[in-house]
Amino acid sequence: MDKLTVSLTAIASDGVNIDVTVAASSLRPNHTAEDVPVGDVTVQGCLQQVDSEYFFQGTLSGEYHRPCDRCLEQAVDPFAFDVIWSFEQGAPEPVTDVDEEEEDIELQVEDKLSTFTFQGNEIDLSQQVWEELALAMPTKFLCQEDCKGLCPSCGINLNDNTCSCREESMDNKGLAGLADLLPRLESKKED
Repeated sequence: MDKLTVSLTAIASDGVNIDVTVAASSLRPNHTAEDVPVGDVTVQGCLQQVDSEYFFQGTLSGEYHRPCDRCLEQAVDPFAFDVIWSFEQGAPEPVTDVDEEEEDIELQVEDKLSTFTFQGNEIDLSQQVWEELALAMPTKFLCQEDCKGLCPSCGINLNDNTCSCREESMDNKGLAGLADLLPRLESKKED
């Protein structure tokens, strides 16, 4: 990803400013099965060197796009959040099995700053952008907070239209309509 790759020689004493907009599909790692439902992502911030480490502080903004979980119409959820990443030169640490007790100790010791490793003379921010987008993705998408959804009987979008299905179900007075669905219960009732 060229727009989010910064050469170490381009980082001046006051850092290098980054203000780019990229398509989220271009950030997606090859090994990832699913795409994050985002259009374009704007990355703004500054990458600075402090001693042997590099720090990026900035914001990610854009919009998540996915069908509404209630009515299936397109839902748009804008986002803008701050990020701070630390980069160190070196090989990535191998993934090892850690028992729960050691993991709890490590979580207490770690601060909230995410540290990543890089090799060579460039820092590529695209992987961290992708991870932030995937982790921040909402679990529930709604087109509007008070979305009425679809009628469970006829399937009409209740945000746009009304139907008489609800009135008919209210006339059945609760669970009385279940007898029609389960005729064997009705025959036992007569015995």
